[in-house]
Amino acid sequence: MENGSFHFKFLILLLTCVASHSLVSTQPHCHEDERSALLEFKATFFTIKPPCCSSAASDVQPKIESWNASTGETQSDCCSWAGVECDEVSGHVIGLNLNCSCLSGEIYSNTSIFRLLHLRSLNLALNDFNCEIPLAIGNLSSLTNLNFSGSNFMGQIPHSLGNLTRLVHLDLSNNRSMGTTLKDLTITGYAAAFNAACCGRLPPRLYHTYCAPRKDPALDPYHRYRHLTASHGGPYRGKIPSSGRLNHPKHLDRRFNFITGEVPSFLGNLAQLKSLSLAGNMLNGQIPSSLGNLVQLTSLDLSLNKLTGEIPSSIGNLVQLTHLDLGYNQLVGEIPLSFQNLMELMLLTLRSNQLSGKIPSSLGRLTQLIDVDLSFNQFHGGIPSTIFQLQGLRTLNLNSNNLSSTIKLDRFSKAKNLQVLGLSSNKLSLIVETNITHKYNALGLGSCNLNGFPEFLQDQDELFFLDLSYNSISGPVPEWFLNVSTTELRHLNLSGNLLTSFAQDPVIFKWEKLVVIDLRFNELQGSIPIPPPEMWYYFISNNRLSGEISPLICNLSSIQMIDLSYNNLNGSLPQCFSNLSSTLEVLSLQSNNFIGKIPNLNGNLCELVMIDLSYNKLLGPLPRSLCHCDHLKFLNFGNNRIRDVFPLWLGSLLSLKVLILRYNRFHGLIGEPAERVEFPALQIIDLSQNIFSGSLPSGYFKHWTAMKAFETNLSSYIGDAITRAWIFSPDATFDYSMRVIAKGNQMNYSKIQGYLTLIDLSSNNFSGEIPKAIGSLKQLKFLNLSNNILVGSLPPFLANLMNLEALDLSQNQLSGEIPQELTQLTSLAVFNVSYNHLTGPILSLRQFATFDNTSYEGNFGLCGTPLSRKCRDPKGLPPSTLTSEKDHDSGSAMELDWKIVCMGYASGFVIGVVLGNCLITRRRAQSLVKNFGRRKQRRRR
Repeated sequence: MENGSFHFKFLILLLTCVASHSLVSTQPHCHEDERSALLEFKATFFTIKPPCCSSAASDVQPKIESWNASTGETQSDCCSWAGVECDEVSGHVIGLNLNCSCLSGEIYSNTSIFRLLHLRSLNLALNDFNCEIPLAIGNLSSLTNLNFSGSNFMGQIPHSLGNLTRLVHLDLSNNRSMGTTLKDLTITGYAAAFNAACCGRLPPRLYHTYCAPRKDPALDPYHRYRHLTASHGGPYRGKIPSSGRLNHPKHLDRRFNFITGEVPSFLGNLAQLKSLSLAGNMLNGQIPSSLGNLVQLTSLDLSLNKLTGEIPSSIGNLVQLTHLDLGYNQLVGEIPLSFQNLMELMLLTLRSNQLSGKIPSSLGRLTQLIDVDLSFNQFHGGIPSTIFQLQGLRTLNLNSNNLSSTIKLDRFSKAKNLQVLGLSSNKLSLIVETNITHKYNALGLGSCNLNGFPEFLQDQDELFFLDLSYNSISGPVPEWFLNVSTTELRHLNLSGNLLTSFAQDPVIFKWEKLVVIDLRFNELQGSIPIPPPEMWYYFISNNRLSGEISPLICNLSSIQMIDLSYNNLNGSLPQCFSNLSSTLEVLSLQSNNFIGKIPNLNGNLCELVMIDLSYNKLLGPLPRSLCHCDHLKFLNFGNNRIRDVFPLWLGSLLSLKVLILRYNRFHGLIGEPAERVEFPALQIIDLSQNIFSGSLPSGYFKHWTAMKAFETNLSSYIGDAITRAWIFSPDATFDYSMRVIAKGNQMNYSKIQGYLTLIDLSSNNFSGEIPKAIGSLKQLKFLNLSNNILVGSLPPFLANLMNLEALDLSQNQLSGEIPQELTQLTSLAVFNVSYNHLTGPILSLRQFATFDNTSYEGNFGLCGTPLSRKCRDPKGLPPSTLTSEKDHDSGSAMELDWKIVCMGYASGFVIGVVLGNCLITRRRAQSLVKNFGRRKQRRRR
């Protein structure tokens, strides 16, 4: 890092020399409109007295102070002003470098700087703007270099950055909340220089774009920190090259480079190596013990990979280590005893592995430790008392383990510098004394067997993170608690308790910087609490809240997730939801009593990824503006009163995976799709219990390619992309959930597996035959076409659906025999063809030997096990025998069956139907039963 600082200072010196040389050269005069824009920009901000950043000396005048509005020939020429660079030919301002200029104030889209349309380089790093990056940044389409690092920007990265197609250097690191929408950014140039936290949130397809080093070291913003020879300045794809190509570097940093394979053992031969980082790659296998030979190593980072096995004890040989990060892997076993030799260790991160055993007391010998993170493992036993003696310890994160003991919170006060303490999600019983005076920045006390709000919190005015979730705290929230750390608190988790109310109704939170609040799974009554305007994640589901949504919710300028589901809320939805769509990703209002029309849910920009308004009383039609929400993956309007036709206009949403419209009043033909690909990502579609008619949508089946391709990641869930990890635990997460009819029963999915595929078109008026196109959906797991008017035979091509687990074709008018090919469906757990016109013997091979008679009842031409009717020959009874006088006895039995059926269906909703009216032909009886069922549905609606 010292060498890096030297290179950086040398670069600044070199740029200064170049700038000085430029001043004595012939300079063009700047354009008057650009000069005015710069002076207007200067007047917009006030300057902080130097030094305002680590690079500024107290006697250095901020650059902007030299800008002069006088009419003197030199002073008025903005091309001669500090930090301003003009094109030597045109005179246009092409560069503006105001880094570390002590600027303070907010930048808006109408700020004059965005009128400098010829800018190629803009550096506003190390100032204090305390605002979001304005959308107008996208107007500067000539930019090749943009540096906003360390300037207190907040909120989301605007999509307008995607307009900067010439950008080769982008640095947004060290701001307050950068990276929340990077998944959607499509800058085509070489843009990088995000800090590790930003890169860690990027999906793999964007690692290379934003985080990986470049083939040309001059284009690599991390180059000054990489002390390899130029031949190793590019990204590694594939495996790490052999040791002969590494030239014995002192620093090897290959974070986020798509490196695969195992960590090569030959790295242990690089005896001069002082730092090694292979974080954020796809490395697997075990950590080679040869790394223990790197006795000069001071920093080792192998985090964010897929490493397995135990931590080699040879790591204990690295006695000069100050930083060790093995987090986010799949490591097992215990912490090696040899770690007691790492006497210089300052940072130890083993987070998110599968490590077990007890936390060794020998860690207390490592007196230089500052940050320790052992969270999300399987450590058990107590917390060693030696840990409390570490005077320099600032962070101790033990969240989400199996630790169990009774412990007094006051013991942690012995570590006098401890600021961050995480004990949540263990089996600890915490005794909280009233005389605690130690001040914390972050406290994780979730699942610590607390019975009330700890009173010592009244004096905690520096907290920015507080987790009291899943304790036994009951009753109203005390009034004093709303005054805890009002100027600093950003993250509050009170979920999973027995809280009943706040001191006032409605409560308006006083925490001016609060961005995350989680009140889920309590017993809160009254109105919805009013969050502060800067709120990002607002979780308050599974309570007893009532009343309407306050219009004050429209003031949430940075909101990303709203979850108000499973309450007793009513009234109409605020029209202002469309104003929130430029930041809002998740809107979950399911299982309330909302009425009225659905408002437009997107404004000029739409960030919505998930919308769930199911189980309310909302009316249609669906807002057509949703077709502009290109990021939508989950859309659930089920169980409402929406009257509309099929929303074919949603077919252009290339990311839509889940579409649920069940139990509404959708009607008409679905028809055929346009020539373009429609719904290509769709995995789950539920249109059941509506009034659709006409043929099944065979043209759409051809386009549903996600139901044809195999999902390789069996552990993923639909919705993983919106998980937000925080310093202690992924508290700010939101999992997609749904209720569907699968395998004959209503199934509640609290998470939706990434491989799940489902089609439910049941209880409509679809007619015609089952189209052959459905046989191409080879990854389909659940198919329900029951309670329609489908005709024709049971098609053999259904055997192509080899992953099918449930097939329901009941209550249709299908005829013919059950094809032998269906015995190939070895995953089939539910099969229902009841109440059709099928004939012939029932299959008995493989899965078909497990189905009972409910799968086949109502088909009077079927015979064989499990039905009581025996087959007279291999082909079963011919259809003519069904009405033949020769089989009078069986005919009487079947008539009796239909008497019972008619009585059952008629009871309660058909008046005046006498028993004699049921003694009609069986085909007519089946038709009546189907019509009765549909009438019942219509009356229910």
